Amino acid sequence: MRAVLQPAWIIDGTGSPALTDHAVSLVDGRIDAVIPIQQLDAREDDRVIDLPGTTLIPGLINNHVHLVLPGDNTPFVPWIDTQSDAALALRAVHNAETSLQSGVTTVRDCGGRGSTVIDLREAQTNGIANGARVISCGWPLTITGGHTRHFGGEVDGEDALRTMVRKVVGLGADYVKVMAAGGGTPGSLPQYPSFTAAELRVIVETAHDLGRMVAAHCIATASIENAIQAGVDLIEHASFFGPDLIPQFDARVAEKLARASIPVTPTLQVNRDLVDLLPEGPERALWERRQQAQREIVSALRDLGVPLLAGSDAGWRATAFDTFWKELDELVECGFSAVAAIHAATGAVSRALRSDERYGTIRPGQIADLVAVEGQVEASIKYLREVRGVIQAGNIVSSDFLAG
Repeated sequence: MRAVLQPAWIIDGTGSPALTDHAVSLVDGRIDAVIPIQQLDAREDDRVIDLPGTTLIPGLINNHVHLVLPGDNTPFVPWIDTQSDAALALRAVHNAETSLQSGVTTVRDCGGRGSTVIDLREAQTNGIANGARVISCGWPLTITGGHTRHFGGEVDGEDALRTMVRKVVGLGADYVKVMAAGGGTPGSLPQYPSFTAAELRVIVETAHDLGRMVAAHCIATASIENAIQAGVDLIEHASFFGPDLIPQFDARVAEKLARASIPVTPTLQVNRDLVDLLPEGPERALWERRQQAQREIVSALRDLGVPLLAGSDAGWRATAFDTFWKELDELVECGFSAVAAIHAATGAVSRALRSDERYGTIRPGQIADLVAVEGQVEASIKYLREVRGVIQAGNIVSSDFLAG
């Protein structure tokens, strides 16, 4: 049986303007056609689902999350050391389901402890867990004493790096994540690089030999330059931190980044959530400075043509799993149109992850990951807060009226 969805508007995730007076038909969990309603050949057994006043978009892809973390501003340390692997796995299942209910049909997990998130992905494949589709790096590689060392990825030296990459890939990682700078883990130094460019190159070469992409966490400006030299495939944050822990745009490094065409996921929502949460005082003032500086940096990177992807860093600090719309709203604050922000969270991500033939856009042949949102999203990205229905791989998983 064919299902036919008839929304008021369709944003297809390719970056093209919204369509009106079109229908989307689904057959066997995939998109069969996107066609003007007037040209639709009605069939006796069609299931026609009218979606008046809604925008239909591809299922959103949150390109940077940590499923094992709570996202409620609980300090990472010592909390992480009080959690069993079973507790982390249960939290990951909950967070994946929360993501899906909010319209995020795929998440790229950027690091958990041990094989916890890989195990969740396999549980989904085996039909014993639900939630947003999981892409997992397993655990991140980090220097001794480095950021997220509590996840189990401490490693030093080129031979040990090769071994660690082979180990995480052997356990099923979809890609390799490396902490190229410090971060928010106490004792690590976000304003300085961690691995050298030569060490990063060993990681890249080993991962590429095994058919895996490499994503590099780059907070410090110097770490961005190292990652470019090493030939990483994806860069997380690109915060351009200087020694004073405030983002400082470096035009020379930014131009290198643009020439390399490495996609960047700037994770702007972390700043926003902390500004919204913290009381007036020095800590909030620091995050406000970072928020403004990083908005300006992302605007500049956009103007240079750096590919920018949407990922919220959900789980880290105060960033929840059901508020991904805020990350897209931050991109709009940086000069994106609503349609471009949707593209950054759908088609642009799937292309960067080499999955654009499977999902990420509303095109014939794609897996039917779809979200119905109340209102005209092209006019305001904030309508993403009003999710009316979610379809994942052709299955209705959340609905105000789709099941009628």
